[in-house]
Amino acid sequence: MKRFQDQVVWITGASSGIGEGLAYGFAGEGAKLVLSARRVDELNRVKAACSGSPDILIVPFDMVDEAAQTKAVETVLQHFGHVDIMVQNAGISQRALTKDTALSVDRAIMEVDYFAVVGLTKKILPSMIARKSGHFVVTSSVAGKFGIPLRSAYCAAKHTLHGFFETLAVECAAYNIAASLLVIAGVATNVSKYALKGDGVEWGQMDDTQARGMTIAECARIVLDGVARKEREINVLVPPTGLYIFLKRFFPDFLFKMMVKKTLAPFLKGQVGVKR
Repeated sequence: MKRFQDQVVWITGASSGIGEGLAYGFAGEGAKLVLSARRVDELNRVKAACSGSPDILIVPFDMVDEAAQTKAVETVLQHFGHVDIMVQNAGISQRALTKDTALSVDRAIMEVDYFAVVGLTKKILPSMIARKSGHFVVTSSVAGKFGIPLRSAYCAAKHTLHGFFETLAVECAAYNIAASLLVIAGVATNVSKYALKGDGVEWGQMDDTQARGMTIAECARIVLDGVARKEREINVLVPPTGLYIFLKRFFPDFLFKMMVKKTLAPFLKGQVGVKR
């Protein structure tokens, strides 16, 4: 039996990476899909590659455009009537020391990774409350669990997602509305390539962690299993990131010293003063 047969699953950031992988996974489980991102041609490519879904709706829009969000929600609810699972996957990362990061970059990352997610959540939430059913699935990161060098704004945004959705889940438990946070690290996506440097320019490099990471298909399998069980946190981790979470909980001072050493590494290699 297909676990998500005929459930309406809306995925943002569905044109590539984890969002694309989840689209294939939910389609294979018989879900009705809404695929959203900015690039219409890529969304149509993903739609064409989905197999098993009885209905797929393409709703392109920019997550940081509030009016576009409102219109997208109206379009989805008019077509399907409701959303069973709202997968919020759109986001952007960072690669710059705090001291080298312009405040405009901090704001841009928070707008995409936090405020846009919260805005869309609040627009779809009333319909879930009315039906007394719903499930928010939100892509976070190990960066939402502890501080990581070169990612201060990204860590801040992911930490806030945990606070927001953990609270939302408590408040909405009576309405049978769940929230799952995807604690992800080391999946083979282009997230590092599109990360922002301190001046707002794209990093343009593939980090080793992503280059040697878990496949998107394996990531999607783990996520779908966790969503089916309505786990509050779904860990999608490659070694040693799981160890880092353990250290944060039980040996935070030791993890802090590890992160300090990681920050100092470029300076020890004679790269003092280089803006990263």
